[in-house]
Amino acid sequence: GLTERAFVELAIATDDQAVKLLDLGTRASQPDLRELATEIGAARRTELSRLHGLLDTAAVQYVNNHQGHDMPGMPTNEEITALAGSGAGFDSMFVKLVRAHLDESSVVVRSAAQSVSDEPTRVVAKLMETDRIDFLKRLGHLPV
Repeated sequence: GLTERAFVELAIATDDQAVKLLDLGTRASQPDLRELATEIGAARRTELSRLHGLLDTAAVQYVNNHQGHDMPGMPTNEEITALAGSGAGFDSMFVKLVRAHLDESSVVVRSAAQSVSDEPTRVVAKLMETDRIDFLKRLGHLPV
């Protein structure tokens, strides 16, 4: 349905931006933060293949309707560029952006998990919700 498709398209656009953000995590000065960034990045890539899989199953072509939008949980190109150019404050800025992504997108996926009727889409939304809760906890344990 339209609800599912709207959610999947938004989630893909959000994850595409999140991957760009998380790939910068290799520049973090703290090894624990670099490791977590790599892990979340890998999780987003897995998620993207699941999300694209849902569209493929529905024989729907992916269209990014959110290009350049400032959506909840979606790191903007401006934020990513600012982070890439940041110096000593990199780690704290990075953590702030990753936390915002996890926090805000967890709200989006939680509401999707409750509102979509398509079971495979609901399963993916639930996995995404658990992912964000787990990574938020782990991010909270880092001394940044």
